[in-house]
Amino acid sequence: MANQSDILGLVAHFLKENNYTQTLHQLELEHGKPIQPQLLNSESLSQIINDRLQFSSLANKPNEEAIDVNDELPLRLKDIIRERFVNWSSRYPQNPVDLNIHSLVISSVYDKDKESVYFSTNDAQVLIRRGGNLKSVRFHEIIKKVLIVGKYVALLGMSGKLYLRNGDLDEVGSIDTQSRFTVDAKHVSFRGTDYLVILTWNHMLKLVKLVNGEFSLVSETKLDQQGTCFDITTYNDEIVVILGKLENTLLDVFIVQKEQFIPKYKISINDAEFTTSSFSPRYVTISQRPGNDIPLIAVATSHEPYMRVIIVSLIDFDSPPSSSIARNQIIKNLNTLSPQDKFSQPLISWKLDTNQEKQSGIWVMGEDGIIRGLDIVDDGVVVELSQVDGKGHKTKIKDFTSFINENGNEVLITSGIDRQTFEWR
Repeated sequence: MANQSDILGLVAHFLKENNYTQTLHQLELEHGKPIQPQLLNSESLSQIINDRLQFSSLANKPNEEAIDVNDELPLRLKDIIRERFVNWSSRYPQNPVDLNIHSLVISSVYDKDKESVYFSTNDAQVLIRRGGNLKSVRFHEIIKKVLIVGKYVALLGMSGKLYLRNGDLDEVGSIDTQSRFTVDAKHVSFRGTDYLVILTWNHMLKLVKLVNGEFSLVSETKLDQQGTCFDITTYNDEIVVILGKLENTLLDVFIVQKEQFIPKYKISINDAEFTTSSFSPRYVTISQRPGNDIPLIAVATSHEPYMRVIIVSLIDFDSPPSSSIARNQIIKNLNTLSPQDKFSQPLISWKLDTNQEKQSGIWVMGEDGIIRGLDIVDDGVVVELSQVDGKGHKTKIKDFTSFINENGNEVLITSGIDRQTFEWR
């Protein structure tokens, strides 16, 4: 609930933005001390009032009969469900194979070209699994994130140093990104150039470019709130970043123009927008099929006692609303039945299918060691992967990666805080 300082800061922001300097000065005189102009949950006074007026106009319409949530879904969102969703497919990984990795895995990634999986661990190693063999390379620090960038492997250390290595982890180059305490890092290829986006705990979003085997830090932007998660894609010939923030139910949509982050609009993941926000986005993953289909965004939330997954899209990307906040965007709001508390870090993944036209489900990595599969048509858990013949996780799953193997089957690799890593086939 907003207190007096929040309200005064919001009014002061409005006066400052509209150049009412004398009025702002008089307000501070009557208040008795300086007032810091500030937004309230990233929204200005004008945006809040416009949203409230729109809400009132909808609320005052006559209620002729009880509302069915699915029936009331806007037609354009129903079209997405019909055109892009399909029931959970019967082919999915079910049998765990122990990979004999007994360190705590921090990050993992699959390299399709080399048919290799790279793992970074808490004892400052990076492991390469290739053809059933396991190779270890030791670093001077723990690697927070491992990424495949074209023919290279990029490794972001806890210090913020970004290493560039070849497929066998021989040194190619490095750069200090000044990104200590990183939240996450992602890679995107755009117009033949590779970029990395880095989100840090000190509210920074950074853009790193790779050209001819050399990194360069090309731009950065300061966020108004702590970022919790993000994902990146290309759409309509733009680099697009979807960002979630702490204690905020709005997703920020950024585009990259001339190698600079430009805020485009926000997407609400809370239809009860005028109630106190009781959750925030904790993990974001984008699904985009071949072609230029509208990207789908799955968001794992901080809901307790069970994580929820909310699906929205970039359907308003080409024509964002005048208020800069796109509402009525929720395509699905799913209870995962995966237990969590306020300290949890959710992990989810879109199910990978050889059917490249439609999306059939979402994988949820559980705090209880269970991998759950969500059918996004029937809105529920249809698969639970736990222990099989003593193989499987007993505790929280900390990391995962998934891919389609040479036989066209989905493979899921999971690592838990029990220091066990399994390949589900």
